[in-house]
Amino acid sequence: MDGLSSAASGMLADERLQQVIMNNIANLSTPGFKQSSGQLMSFPEQLAQRYSSGSNGAGAVTLGMMQNGAYFQESVSNFSPGLTQTTNRPLDLALIDPAATGDTVYAQTAKGPAPVSTTQFIVGRGGVIETGAGQPILPVDANGSPIAGARVLVNPAYHGAALFGAAGSPVVDAQGNESYRVVSKTGQPLAVNTPNAQAAVQIVSSQTGGIHAFFPVLNVDAQGNTRLALTRDGQLTVGSNGFLISSTGQALLGTGPNGQVLLGSRIKLNPAYQGTTIFSPTGAPVLDQAGHPSYTVVNANGQPLGGATFAPVNVDVQTIQPLGANEYVLTPASTLYRSNATVKSGALESSNASGTQNMVNMIDVYRSYEANQKMIQLIDKTLSKTVQDVGSVPNL
Repeated sequence: MDGLSSAASGMLADERLQQVIMNNIANLSTPGFKQSSGQLMSFPEQLAQRYSSGSNGAGAVTLGMMQNGAYFQESVSNFSPGLTQTTNRPLDLALIDPAATGDTVYAQTAKGPAPVSTTQFIVGRGGVIETGAGQPILPVDANGSPIAGARVLVNPAYHGAALFGAAGSPVVDAQGNESYRVVSKTGQPLAVNTPNAQAAVQIVSSQTGGIHAFFPVLNVDAQGNTRLALTRDGQLTVGSNGFLISSTGQALLGTGPNGQVLLGSRIKLNPAYQGTTIFSPTGAPVLDQAGHPSYTVVNANGQPLGGATFAPVNVDVQTIQPLGANEYVLTPASTLYRSNATVKSGALESSNASGTQNMVNMIDVYRSYEANQKMIQLIDKTLSKTVQDVGSVPNL
């Protein structure tokens, strides 16, 4: 019976994987789409022991752990950038995101502790490990919050090439020396890489996490409720009253001088503007020869909002959730701030989904599903034979 439940759970997991793959294939031509991959997890393990006739099972011998199947755990988005394709349409926008490559780690910036993207790590004065821009990296506590004033130092006794292992863990050389150590603001050592660790270096790949840029839009659900959403789809159109909307009909939102999204705002094209480019590389409006701006950001009453522009915003993608229609919704852990991504007019970011790879994955899932199906048929036939033949007396 365990075999039946294991095979059945595998078929259910394969079905969910197939849904993820088909969604990727269906969005091969969707601008800004980020493909996903399914993550499976084994069922809770069971401890198998050899039976003993001793009192209360005394003398039983542990045989090992046994897994009873798999289930679909989650769908993980890949935020690597798609190719930028030129369309020469003034309302097509592509985000050129410098944070889309490298790794994301907490560091001490001029504005305080913040997650930053870097493609390399360097060793600064006093053995302090820094980002490529010279910002000291910061460890995080058990809650994932950066520890202000703490420093990550190279271990002088370490002899190895790599400083960081998986997800930022220390590397251990042949002599058992760890690649780095962490000290508090006062110079006291903090335990790392232990069951009761006080600090850890958290490094996230830009493909599945880190800081990325998005366009802010106002999502309206089927019940008419509104909320802030984020998208990479820069295929814009003109809606009623000259307001710009996304390809799914959602209103675009402006951002204030501090980089915060203005929920009650709208982006309105200026009919007096005589020019061909609507957005500057920062997302700000463009002025024509007469000094007319290409667009204005207005409030719910149609009044211009000074200093507001249609600028991209940054967010840690590990704090947002897919909403559907190529949009993402914020969570209580999400924090938005102004992005330094470049807005390229007359271009679109292609979907990063690979048709070839997804077709290969689909065939693999189909074969796994078929194998589980045949296993169920075999077990069913064996059980049927057991019930009908085992213990029967011929010619009775």
